Amino acid sequence: MAQPPPLGELPPGYISPARPTAPQILAGSLKTPLWLRAYFQGLLFSLGCGIQKHCGKVLFLGLLAFGALALGLRVAVIETDLEQLWVEVGSRVSQELHYTKEKLGEEAAYTSQMLIQTPRQEGENILTPEALGLHLQAALTASKVQVSLYGKSWDLNKICYKSGVPLIENGMIERMIEKLFPCVILTPLDCFWEGAKLQGGSAYLPGRPDIQWTNLDPEQLLEELGPFVSLEGFRQLLDKAQVGQAYVGRPCLDPDDLHCPPSAPNHHNRQAPNVAQELSGGCHGFSHKFMHWQEELLLGGMVRDPQGRLLRAEALQSTFLLMSPRQLFEHFRGDYQTHDIGWSEEQASRVLQTWQRRFVQLAQEALPENASQQIHAFSPTTLDDILHAFSEVSTARVVGGYLLMLAYACVTMLRWDCAQSQGAVGLAGVLLVALAVASGLGLCSLLGITFNAATTQVLPFLALGIGVDDIFLLAHAFTEAPPGTRLQERMGECLQRTGTSVALTSINNMIAFFMAALVPIPALRAFSLQAAIVVGCNFTAVMLVFPAVLSLDLHRRHCQRLDVLCCFSSPCSARVIQILPQELGDRTVPVGIAHLTTTVQAFTHCEASSQHVVTILPPQAQLVPPPSDPLSSELFSPVGSTRDLLGQEEGIRPKAARKSLPCARWNLAHFARYQFAPLLLQTHAKESRLHLTRTGLLGALPTIHTVMALRMGPWPTSCSFRLGMPRSLWISAS
Repeated sequence: MAQPPPLGELPPGYISPARPTAPQILAGSLKTPLWLRAYFQGLLFSLGCGIQKHCGKVLFLGLLAFGALALGLRVAVIETDLEQLWVEVGSRVSQELHYTKEKLGEEAAYTSQMLIQTPRQEGENILTPEALGLHLQAALTASKVQVSLYGKSWDLNKICYKSGVPLIENGMIERMIEKLFPCVILTPLDCFWEGAKLQGGSAYLPGRPDIQWTNLDPEQLLEELGPFVSLEGFRQLLDKAQVGQAYVGRPCLDPDDLHCPPSAPNHHNRQAPNVAQELSGGCHGFSHKFMHWQEELLLGGMVRDPQGRLLRAEALQSTFLLMSPRQLFEHFRGDYQTHDIGWSEEQASRVLQTWQRRFVQLAQEALPENASQQIHAFSPTTLDDILHAFSEVSTARVVGGYLLMLAYACVTMLRWDCAQSQGAVGLAGVLLVALAVASGLGLCSLLGITFNAATTQVLPFLALGIGVDDIFLLAHAFTEAPPGTRLQERMGECLQRTGTSVALTSINNMIAFFMAALVPIPALRAFSLQAAIVVGCNFTAVMLVFPAVLSLDLHRRHCQRLDVLCCFSSPCSARVIQILPQELGDRTVPVGIAHLTTTVQAFTHCEASSQHVVTILPPQAQLVPPPSDPLSSELFSPVGSTRDLLGQEEGIRPKAARKSLPCARWNLAHFARYQFAPLLLQTHAKESRLHLTRTGLLGALPTIHTVMALRMGPWPTSCSFRLGMPRSLWISAS
């Protein structure tokens, strides 16, 4: 069986691919882009060196500036108006809404409170006297709502929408009509006498009981008052509106009700009405001519026979109309009831909102839990409350997400070797991104860009992911400075190599979001502008402030102090290791930092993969002096990937006595290499992956390559391409 080639060597018969020769025209066309790239990298190098030289000042000024912008969140405005969020500015819908308000005025507007009843058992017919009785119970509970505000009591009769009170010459009759004039309520109960119970007005005439809609017969009243006052004009109005007997001439849902008027069609025979027949064609309010409620406004899930007659329905709906805030303000402006409270339109709006919330609460609690029907109440205030609640920032969710990112950054960048650990850098980077997001949103508030649900629920996490990605990229590049880099130029070298990528990605993201701001929908436009500004703040923080954090961490590592607890010295710097002499042969031994004792010259080396501190005694080896900058040696600057270091050490130096640091195996790399990878290589795991691959649920090839890369170290480039996976992919995957 043929033996595989040693690690780090090419297989026999490997032929290096011929290097293509570029035409001369390409060299000329690439001259300008290469010059621009080199010029930009030179600027980044100078920027990095300057930040490293004045890292403390840059960090202080950056935090001060971002903190000042974050204070702009105090003036943030959350928009919950659907028209302002989703109606395109200048569109036909916007023009029609503006035209309606201009021609009809705010007084013509009203708000709708809906009461919907459905059976608990799906498909059950709701056109029964019992179901309508439950609907009456819920509607009565809702219509009796009263709220106390500004020292006044507000009920439905005060705030409901009325079609217009007629002007009567007789003052007594005019005041009576004003008190009795009904609210506009679209309900299936208007087909029956019980619809009068929802009207709460009442009036008093000498020698008569209180006049209410449940006992009011307008025709009879006019005949009784005719000999005393002239009501000819009022009689003509009633005839024109076809009021007739109003509600007392309609059938009773419950003929056994003691208050059922004698004029009701079923009062004498005591038979329950045919609900489907009564509701066919809709119902009428107190005016048969001007108040006709179609079936579609009252019923849902209707079923008809072949002749078109109504047979059954699955839902009932009643709609209570209230005045608009402007109309309520105008109605009570100058009234004796509001002259002492400084009546304003804002107060009128608050009265309506408070009443609507109470309406929804009591309506949903009107029926017992064991009832066969269920009530659903809805009002515009309910929708506004839902939008407002969803638009509010969930503190627990945001804090939890950022804490998880803090933990992830700390765990992935923490090392047991204090010289290579960057846990504090990860924590500082995530906190810096959080501050940049807050400052970006604060700047949006200062610019007058309103917030919405997308801003508060999506943007904080989107910006966190974009910013933390650049943080990890810079931190990883900072630890892999080329050998021989001067200590004073470490940050400049890092920005020179990775700053271009960070700048291009951030600028592209900002341009994309600014282009999305061309969408005419106000909510999406505001979100796009805010996202672009937040990405710009993230970019500024990553390119200016975070390099100062890395520079401070560089000083910490140079002083050999602990990672997170930087006030304490690292125990790794003074650790004594027990060794055994070994014969190494005539080889050149790569070494790191030299530690001299009184009797033995020992050289310590830290493996980046297993975090082992190795001490070598070379009695015959030729020693290579350590570089002038200890932070640029292999101890601090691993070249390539972890497996590259492992492969080089296994192929170059002999075995040495090693002793692990305490708890050196407690890291993700050790778990992936020695526990997770062997698990994937087991027979049952391979069979499971093959089965999933055949069913189209998982691709096994990348997993196999990743495991082989973890297990065998670096492969020849030709071998990796023969297996169909680029070398860069399995290096990064491991």
